[in-house]
Amino acid sequence: MKRKGISSVFFKVLFISISVGFLVLLATLAITLKFSIATLHEKNDNTLKALAISLSQSEIVKESLMQGTCSPSLMSFIDSLIANLPTMSVLTIADTNSIRLYHVVHSRIGQPFVGGDQGDCLDGKAYFSNAVGTLGLQRRFFSPVMDADNTVIGFVMASTTISQSQEFTREILRAYFGLAILLSIISILFSFLTSLFIQKVLLGFSPFDLVQSYLKQNEVLNALTEGVILVDTTGNIQLANSASEKMLGHPSDFLVGKTLNMFIQDIKGGSIIDCDQNNFPTNRPNLLATCLPLKERKRTNGNIVILTDRSEAMRNAEQLSGTRHIISALRANSHEFMNKLQVLSGLLQMNKTNEAQEYINTVSALHSQSLTPFLKLIENTNVCALLLGKLNNAREMNIEVKLLPNSHLSRHSPYLTTTELITIIGNLFENAIEAINAQISEGLRNITLQITEDNTGLLIMFSDTGIGMTQDIIDHIFEEGFSTKGQKGRGYGMYLLQKLVNRNHGTIEIDSDPGYGTTFTIIFHEKNRELYGDTYNNNRR
Repeated sequence: MKRKGISSVFFKVLFISISVGFLVLLATLAITLKFSIATLHEKNDNTLKALAISLSQSEIVKESLMQGTCSPSLMSFIDSLIANLPTMSVLTIADTNSIRLYHVVHSRIGQPFVGGDQGDCLDGKAYFSNAVGTLGLQRRFFSPVMDADNTVIGFVMASTTISQSQEFTREILRAYFGLAILLSIISILFSFLTSLFIQKVLLGFSPFDLVQSYLKQNEVLNALTEGVILVDTTGNIQLANSASEKMLGHPSDFLVGKTLNMFIQDIKGGSIIDCDQNNFPTNRPNLLATCLPLKERKRTNGNIVILTDRSEAMRNAEQLSGTRHIISALRANSHEFMNKLQVLSGLLQMNKTNEAQEYINTVSALHSQSLTPFLKLIENTNVCALLLGKLNNAREMNIEVKLLPNSHLSRHSPYLTTTELITIIGNLFENAIEAINAQISEGLRNITLQITEDNTGLLIMFSDTGIGMTQDIIDHIFEEGFSTKGQKGRGYGMYLLQKLVNRNHGTIEIDSDPGYGTTFTIIFHEKNRELYGDTYNNNRR
């Protein structure tokens, strides 16, 4: 995995951190601002109400209304009261004829009350009202003044102008705006430091790349036929792949934390991690072990123990003859990989990192969707690798390949060796691709295959939508050197295929329709016991 630069990791994490911090800050400030403004208005209303009610119940106010004039002492008291209440704009005391006995502007005393919303108060009701007075649009509270007989003798009106209320609101907004700027600076600084810390911890890799790398490496590790065990300096198991679980007979959860010597030792009874041989036998006759020191900064930080099944190693030796198909498959896979790398390189050079990320996600999803059936149904690692390589090759040629869901091939087939499987499947796959590419007209470009193995036999079926074959071609297709292309050096694939089928007592059935396609069906019923002998039979039990 290639390490990404600061532009990919740092700025991405920084952007996410700032975005999340800003959204949280914005939501918090919006909620608290709304609450603060609502509290301000509620507090202002409570002040108006409390003052108006308090004055309307004052005996001095009642006496002034009954006398028809306010005393100088009352006027002085109300003036000082209003001066100490910044939210108070207007206070009026008026009689039942709505003639002012007191007004915050003394020159308006004796003049009629302005606004026309005092009618309900003269009927004995206390309430809030919005109306236009001498100082403009106001928020008012009316409280009636009653004598000892509960007869209305006047009213008290306390109000604040809407413009003054809006000014208080603007002051709150300015305070919150300043706070938002301060918190934004703190959030950006915190995100910056967090991004640097994350970049240092992740060694410059993005979290997405680390997750993908872990999943792929874990999948690769569990796909290995060799057992891979990581032990610490004390000999305790820290990690074990699927193959080692099968070899040692215990699941990974049970193995981790246990001493490796509990399950396996070298043939002399010593600890495997103390052995200085590269490859040595163990006290389990079927297993070979290799111990590799795990060094970190020139210090041994544990050991990697690789377990190999002896019988498996012997089987692997005979698979070398099928390298032609494996190399071809790997070459196709490498070509497809390079194409995708070039696309990513171009997107990154254009600074289109989002498009590059989307392209990686798309390719990964398509890759996983197409590969999963093969990885799940074909347990033979080399055959699966061959099919995946051919699948990539076919995909580049716009050929759709489908593995039927009832397919299954075990890790070691009892009917054919891996070499024979690779030879048969590789030749059938190549012939299907060539037949489709030989079409002149545009039509279906599909390959359907089935590889099914059970106790009754092994079925290999390839069906393509290629040019098909006439009966005359079918009669000669298995002759050595025969080729429909007439090229020198060709015509040996089907010849070898028939020899393998005949040697293993299998049958070949060809169903072809010129212009529409061909289906090859190969069936084996007899198990190949000569290769595996007693070792194979014991494993099958």
